[in-house]
Amino acid sequence: MLVPCPDHDDAPFNETVATTLSPGQKLTAEFTPEQSETRMYLPILAISKFPNMSYTAKADGEPIYGPSKIPPTDVDDLSVTFVPAKSFTRSLVVEVSNLDSTADRFVVVQPVGWEVT
Repeated sequence: MLVPCPDHDDAPFNETVATTLSPGQKLTAEFTPEQSETRMYLPILAISKFPNMSYTAKADGEPIYGPSKIPPTDVDDLSVTFVPAKSFTRSLVVEVSNLDSTADRFVVVQPVGWEVT
């Protein structure tokens, strides 16, 4: 269930950023609205789940998740994360850190939501 529900003319948003993180490396992924002066709604924030990782997210500079050792939801699940959906107008910044001392990790960050049109 999505709260609020998108209008039929809102623009869907489903973008991915992917990279391999070596031990000690951090990925910073930033997502911004396509249209100026609009609001984006984020009910789902999916990130690859691995042990020994750290996950954080900020919307318009305000913390909305983490820091945590588990992601909001995994990219294999795409379960609704935030009810009501989080929203932002400027940017969503997601940071994922590989805290493992030996293993490389292929990480995908996937916010799913919509942009008000």
